[in-house]
Parts: sequence; structure tokens; C-alpha cells
Amino acid sequence: MRAQRLQEPLIAYILYVPCWGLQHLHNNRIIHRDVKGNNILLTTEGGVKLVDFGVSAQLTSARLRRNTSVGTPFWMAPEVIACEQQYDYSYDARCDVWSLGITAIELADGDPPLAEMHPVKALFKIPRNPSPTLAQPDQWCRSFSHFIGQCLIKDFEARPSVTHLLEHPFIKQAQGKDVALGQQLAALILEQHDQGRQARTKHERINTRKTLIIESSPDDDLVNLEFLDEETIISHLQKRYNELQIYTYVGDILIALNPFQALSIYSPQFSKLYHGVKRVDNPPHIFAAADAAYQGMVTFCKDQCIIISGESGAGKTESAHLMVQHLTFLGKANNRTLREKILQVNPLVEAFGNACTAINDNSSRFGKYLEMKFTPTGAVMGAKISEYLLEKSRVIKQATGEKNFHIFYYFYAGLYHQDKLKSYRLPDKIPPRYIDSQHCKVMQDIVTSKLYKDQFDEIRECFRIIGFTEEEVTSVYRILSAILNTGNIEFAAITSQHQTDKSEVPNSEALENAASLLSIGHEELQEALTSHCVVTRGETIIRTNTVDKATDVRDAMSKALYGRLFSWIVNRINALLQPDMNICAAESGMNVGILDIFGFENFKRNSFEQLCINIANEQIQFYFNQHVFALEQMEYQSEGVDASLVEYEDNRPILDMFLQKPMGLLSLLDEESRFPQATDQTLVDKFEDNLRNKYFWRPKRVELCFGIHHYAGKVLYSVNGFLERNRDTLPADIVVVLRTSENKLLQQLFSSPLTKTGRRRRLHHLRPSLITSIISLPLSVSISIDQTFPEPLHAAKWRRR
Repeated sequence: MRAQRLQEPLIAYILYVPCWGLQHLHNNRIIHRDVKGNNILLTTEGGVKLVDFGVSAQLTSARLRRNTSVGTPFWMAPEVIACEQQYDYSYDARCDVWSLGITAIELADGDPPLAEMHPVKALFKIPRNPSPTLAQPDQWCRSFSHFIGQCLIKDFEARPSVTHLLEHPFIKQAQGKDVALGQQLAALILEQHDQGRQARTKHERINTRKTLIIESSPDDDLVNLEFLDEETIISHLQKRYNELQIYTYVGDILIALNPFQALSIYSPQFSKLYHGVKRVDNPPHIFAAADAAYQGMVTFCKDQCIIISGESGAGKTESAHLMVQHLTFLGKANNRTLREKILQVNPLVEAFGNACTAINDNSSRFGKYLEMKFTPTGAVMGAKISEYLLEKSRVIKQATGEKNFHIFYYFYAGLYHQDKLKSYRLPDKIPPRYIDSQHCKVMQDIVTSKLYKDQFDEIRECFRIIGFTEEEVTSVYRILSAILNTGNIEFAAITSQHQTDKSEVPNSEALENAASLLSIGHEELQEALTSHCVVTRGETIIRTNTVDKATDVRDAMSKALYGRLFSWIVNRINALLQPDMNICAAESGMNVGILDIFGFENFKRNSFEQLCINIANEQIQFYFNQHVFALEQMEYQSEGVDASLVEYEDNRPILDMFLQKPMGLLSLLDEESRFPQATDQTLVDKFEDNLRNKYFWRPKRVELCFGIHHYAGKVLYSVNGFLERNRDTLPADIVVVLRTSENKLLQQLFSSPLTKTGRRRRLHHLRPSLITSIISLPLSVSISIDQTFPEPLHAAKWRRR
């Protein structure tokens, strides 16, 4: 009956019968001890019955009180809860009066107070919180509020008996009117019954005549299990997964199991179901987590943060997209255009930041923190996105069985179908080297893909909806095609009488194509690739590059072009989705942040990128440990509760090994990167000499490798290329040439470095190494987390055996 509020006379009638029944029990020295809405039955004739005496207690002349802590948590009186810890405490029949008051609130508001909490936490809060009241007391008569206030006097010695409550004006209004009120109640029950029967499907119950109805159950929360050993939890999750119940609570954490198929549980009808309701009203759902964050923001005027964690392929990216979808629904913007813009952000950045890996066809290769901005009244008014640790090395090389970033394939296939490859100086018979991977060995693998072609059209539409101009989109396309052409530039060694380490470009077509697309001179580009300047004592010396060196410079330029283009796109999105300051000053608004980072990775061969990813995951795991264990224990201790400490695997020592200065792994790596003569061998030797603990090991018979005992298991890392990737250097000669470009966007990209939100950094700031981004990710996000109410979500994938 949630959709229709009960009238006060009917509530008085429904409460009158339990009052009369409790008076009879109490006169016979019996305490019910489980008064609640579920134990008040309504018959089709409009009758009311108090039922379920399973935990009732008989008092005797020798024992006028009881001290057993029993009942249903949300309805239990403070004195009953106190008996759990204070063995010398006791209570009498007036504990039923408290439960009756909570039931009165339940009848009015639809739920008992604290229903959004876990039952164990509610038991902790009830004795400490003030007596609960109606959610909106001004909508009810004073007599009803006074009745509830009398029932919920915390000192049970001062609480009235049921006999006194039967004389209360609110209850007395039902006396003598039981026939008329019973008929009204019967009509209301019949009306609800006629709305339709429920048909059971695999996912939910559907009202066959009217609206969608779904029900929650105790199985929705793992904490309700009698035994919490690993085997029981896995068996329970597998049972739910087999029934396509992919969401499960663990206290206030939501577990999402990737179904690897489309489910019909994300429609607008489901969005309406998970709008402003208590968590216990519906089964677990990602919309429930988004709604909890939104309601927490509006109710407490406090910024919220949703943290999505899990291994690669667990569905974190899709979960983030669904979060944005529901938050956009909840915070209906003043104009439809803004809502559409926000919904296009994830697809656009995913096209440029996601790629196919060996274990995930749509793997995030960057970290993302999306802040949705709301007015004080809860209307969405803008968004801001921050990006971290883009895997730029993927542009130039991919591991076996993997692909480049999605956008390159979308772009190439889209141009092919529009017959525009030649306009962007791209070959139409052999794919460019950067996308000529094991997955796409021939041209047909790319150009015949309907997915790539359709995605290209969708990405172009994303650009348009968000607000990019045609000129900007064209510049983006020119830079993408320039990168692909740059990858086709080849070098050959030249042996002369005086030099043996000189290189040249034997086939100038790719060079000229790249230079033309970048709006720079091809001769200047060739010179920057095949030579470099060294200034010594005021004298400029031109030194030639070997073939290997020229190849490294070429690839460094491609990575820099793509990385800065990605950051510029992020910056442009932020500018176009910035809140209108005329509507509401940003300082007075509130945020819901969504943290979506790459999942933990452990491949056959793990390198620098996997180390960066896994360290970031270690930090998220540390936050989870703090949230689930440490902070809860601190809260119990601060309240003087004798809570036995729960043992858990604290990964703080591993983080210290990585992050401590000056002898942590990252500091050692940064230090070694500053020495020009350092090699990967000297790096791994330095690790071994300084990291003497149980989390680090050096395998025998494998020279350039080291191992780490992560929270998720052991990972062996190859050190090949660590120093070069961490330095992430771009030769000054290349920067100088690119700054001469006639392309306005390219000039902007290389006028100064960009911050993680795409904004330009001041030139006098020192250029950070790539590894420092690992530290900047948790520091900036942790500041947001510390200032918010977090809502954790853990994504996982089920491995069938």
C-alpha cells in the first residue's frame, strides 16, 4: 500500500486491535516481544489480527521482568537491545509499547526508522539516537504524533502501559466505529487485490494488469547468512548468479557479478522503482546504490562518492555507465539537452580510452573520476571528469592477442565507408602498422566490421551532442590520421665515411602525409626524427639518431600526440558541461563522484603498465579495508562498545613498500630514472638491495624480473623498458616542430603540459615522471572520498569450472 497513504482513522483502527490484544496478553503476564507490521494480519473482510507468538515470554510472580535480547531489530526497544551487553539489565511488558510506536511509524511512512541501515547497525544506533518521529510530522495530526511520542519514550519506566494508550485520543477515535472502518479497510484491500496478480519470471515479479512489482528477500544480503565461511558465500552467490540475480549486498557494499549477457532490468520502469525508496523495499540493484548516493546527497547536503572496484573484465565500466544513467534520471535537469550531453560522456571517453585485451573486449586503459554536479535541490547541472594513467604505450605496441584503442578502428572503418580515407591520407589496401595487429591481419577485418562503422557514427554523434564544433572534430580526425601515418614512417641506416650511426627515411610518403596532416613542414619533421640538438657551453651541436633512436623518437611523438589529444578532449568536455554560474554558483552545489579505475591484472607477461594498474588497485583495496573493518571498529570503540577485533589482511605494509620516501619502490624507480647511465639491470638490482621484505622477491634464473605479493596474489613483473616508460620523454626538437603547426588545436596541445582534468599546467612546473601519476590518482581522489559519504561497489566475474 505504499503508493497510497493510509488515512489516520484507518491507522487508528489497525492499531486499536493490537492494543486490545496486548492488553489481554499483559494482563496475563505475557510479553509478545515481536510487534511489527508483518505480525498484524488484515483479512479480506477488514478484520485485524495480532499474530506470531513465537518469541513471547511468560512472566511469573518470581520473575516480573526478562533479560533476553530477542525480536526484530528495527522494532526492538532500547532496553531489550541493552540486555545483549548489560547482563544485569532487564525489561517488562512496556517493550511491546515501543514496538507498537515503531509500527505506527511504519504504517504512516511505509518503513520503520533506520530501515535503510543494516539490521546490526540499526541495533547499534537505536539506543544512541533520539526517539524517532514521523518523517513528515506536519502532514499528520498532532494527536497521532503525540501517540507515537508516548510510545517511544526511551526511559521505559516513564513509558505508559497499553491500558493507558487505549485511552489516548488517537486510539479512541476508532472505538465504536470498527464496523465502518472495517468496511473501508476491506474496500481498500479489495482495490489493491484487483490491481492484478503477480506473474513470476526469472528476474522479477510482474503485475499482469498494472505496474512492475519486485520483492526483496533475506537472501539479498550475505550478512543474513547463518554461516559466513568462504564455501557458503561462494555457493550462495553461485545460486543467485545461476538465477541471473547478479546483484547482492554485503552490508552496505554492493556486489555485481558480470552476467555476460543483456538483461532487461535497466529500463525506465526500473529507474522509477529505484527512486527515493528504502534499500529494503527492492532487491539489490545498481540503481539502488546510485539512489542511495543521490538521496544521501540531498538529505544530508553532503557530497557522495561511489567507488567501483574489481578485476579486469568484471563489468566496472558498464556499472559506471549505469550509475550515470540513473543519477541523470534522478536529477532531472532543467533542460533535456544537458541530460543528453552527460549521457554521451562515457561512450566518448571510452572510445578513446578503452581497448580490447586478452581477457576483456572493452578494457579501460585509464582511470576515471566523474563528478556529477547538482543544485541544492538535487537537479543535475553539470559534470566534470578527471583522467589518470592513460596507457599511451598501447598506441605504438600491443601485446599478443590485444588491440589498439577502439577509436582507431572506428575511425578507419568509418572513413572507409564514407570513402574518405584518401582525404586523410590513409591507405585503403593495407591497414596502418599501429592497428595491423594479430586480431586484424588483413584490411577486411577492419572495414567489414559493422560494429566499427556503427561506432564511428555514434562517436561523431557524441561529439555533436556534447557540443564540439565541426572544426574541432575535424582537427581530432586529422591528429588521429597523423598518428596512424606516423606509425608507417620507417628508417634505414646510412653509412658514410665519417658517420656510421646516421638514419634516413627511405620512403617519404608516410612522412609527408603525417607532416601535412599536422600542418608542419615535412623536412623539419624528418630532421627532428633523425637528429637532435645538444647545447654545450653555448655551442649548438647537431647529432644524428641511429635507426633505433629515430624509431623511439617517432613512437614517443605518437604517444605524446595521443595522450595530449585525450587530455584535451577531457578538458573540452569539462568546459562544455560546466555548470551555468547564472543558475547556481558551483560553491553552493553538491557532487556525486564515480571512481572507475582499471581492474587488477596478472598476465603471462606483466610490465610497467601492470605495475601502475596494480598499485592503484592496492590503494583502492586499502580504502575498502578501512571502510569495512578499521573505521567500523573505531566507531564501536568511540561509543564504548566492547567489540572484538576482527582479523583481516591489512595491505598497508605493501603500500608502504611502494609509496614510502625515499626508499619505497616508486621513489627508487624515480631516482634511477634520473641517471642517464642507468639500465633496467641496475634498476632491478637496486630494488633487490633496498626492498628486503616478505612482499618483494627476486626469482632465480630470471635476470630482469621481480615479484610482488599483492592483495590479489603473486605477480611477476618484467623490468624491460621500465626506465624508458617511466621517463616518458619527448625530445625537445619534436616539441619545437609541433609548436610551429598552423593547426590551432595542435598549437594548444604543445604550448604547455595538461593537468588530469585536461587544463593546461603552468610552464614553470617540473614535468612529473609517469610513476608520480600513480600517487596523484589516490591523493586527489582520496581527498574527495574523505570529504564525502562513500558508496562502495565491487564488480566481479564468475569463472565457470
